Amino acid sequence: MTSVLFTTDTELSFMLHRRGLSPIENVRIAVLGEVSDGAWGVGYQMQRLSAHGLKGVFFVEALSSYAFGIDILKRVVDPILAAGHEVQLHLHTEWLKWIEQDLVSDRRGTNIANFSYDDQLRLLSLAIEALLEAGAPRPTAFRAGNYGASNDTLKALASLGLKYDSSYNQPYLAEACAIRAEAQLNAPAELCGVVEVPITFFEDYPGHTRALQLCAASMSEFNAIVRQSLTQRRPTIVVVNHSFELLNIKRTRANRMLLRRFDEMCALFQAREGQLQSVGFAGLGSPLSQGASASKLLTSNPMRTALRMLEQSVGTYFYDRS
Repeated sequence: MTSVLFTTDTELSFMLHRRGLSPIENVRIAVLGEVSDGAWGVGYQMQRLSAHGLKGVFFVEALSSYAFGIDILKRVVDPILAAGHEVQLHLHTEWLKWIEQDLVSDRRGTNIANFSYDDQLRLLSLAIEALLEAGAPRPTAFRAGNYGASNDTLKALASLGLKYDSSYNQPYLAEACAIRAEAQLNAPAELCGVVEVPITFFEDYPGHTRALQLCAASMSEFNAIVRQSLTQRRPTIVVVNHSFELLNIKRTRANRMLLRRFDEMCALFQAREGQLQSVGFAGLGSPLSQGASASKLLTSNPMRTALRMLEQSVGTYFYDRS
């Protein structure tokens, strides 16, 4: 059976911080999604997932707690644990510029891959300590901010006892993601001492790939990718999402197109209950032993791509202008 991991990068917003909003206001908008027309962040997302019998994995950014305090991190962790969903580790090194304590001397970088192995080990250790202090269980999985991990990141995770990484995002390999493998990762693979669980991606037009992300793929594409994944007997489908994903770009109100897509996605996964199982990393089992024939690229087609681009344009026009 194919395991579905619905993963949400759960984090404060750099944009809101630069605007001068307090950390509490940042949590309220970027994490809880509280805007002019309702609350559409992790609380809403968990409620809809639970209503469809689905499990959510929330990669919670923890390094920012060294700038804003553990209480802010607890405000993120507590509702996720209370709702019965899974907390895992997320880290954005961009927060270092706002942390008074010099955690790695004066070294700075946009991505964790920009740091030495020793610095990465320290940053990951500090983030784990913060997550534990905020009341989360010890994490077993990690995703780098911007997907910007390297093979050194994986080695550091292994040395800290984490079993999984899910930073490999194929469309980002030419940009932030610096994880290197012998072949393209279409399914979980053992790499540098951890199991790399790649974000699902597909080719939307020749030579161009796209992550299976709520704001990036239409429901027609979601349906096609699920069908192909089942045909190929892939062990995992990994969806990437963000705590603020259902809001408009300015974070002032909901994007109603994405709200509809979110519910339709949940219904799709629930309808395939006999073929798909919604799990967290704690329930993933042994994805390496499932014998998937996942070498074939998942694909959309020109019609789906064109319709999605039209749909995205309409959504942007109606929901992202204010």
